[in-house]
Amino acid sequence: EIPHYYLCHEIDLQTAQDWLAARNADRTPDRRLLMGALLIRATVRALAKVPELNGRFEGDPYTPSAPIHCGLAVAMRGGGLIAPAILDAQDKDADEIMEAMRAIVARTRTGRLRNSEITKGTITVSSLGETGVDALYGVIYPPQVALVGFGTPRLKPMVHDGTVQPRLVVTATLAADHRVSDGHLGGQLLAAIDAALQQPGRM
Repeated sequence: EIPHYYLCHEIDLQTAQDWLAARNADRTPDRRLLMGALLIRATVRALAKVPELNGRFEGDPYTPSAPIHCGLAVAMRGGGLIAPAILDAQDKDADEIMEAMRAIVARTRTGRLRNSEITKGTITVSSLGETGVDALYGVIYPPQVALVGFGTPRLKPMVHDGTVQPRLVVTATLAADHRVSDGHLGGQLLAAIDAALQQPGRM
């Protein structure tokens, strides 16, 4: 029912990884930030610049959503996936997103999700980093109009500051609804996600 188009973009995560390591150095394990929280925060920041990809196609004409209710793909113990949303993610910093992620995963595994978390999502972020895949090409969760995917971060030789260095890299993908956006806008979103991850301290 949704005419999908797909884009992918390779993102250098080394700056974000170094920032995370410094941020987590004095934290106990239960308070540490994970890369997943930065990926979601970067996506939310990017949507402020490309709002057309945040919304629900529930009427014609389509109107983007002002709040960003960012769905998080979570594997259920009995199999399958569900994508409950972090509500009003635009108002949360990276630590608050990390806290919301932990709470959502815990409630998903115990069957205590709130109805609003299941029904109000405006975009979904999915990561298969723990499975080892390089990239994922998702299926949009209707009536949303976009899904951002992240593969497994890997060390790769890259040119940085004029020399070849090992850098942590991730492939980001976008599945988007061609009725409400096009490749130009989709490319802008992935570029904005990349730009946000190069300045993690400002997220």
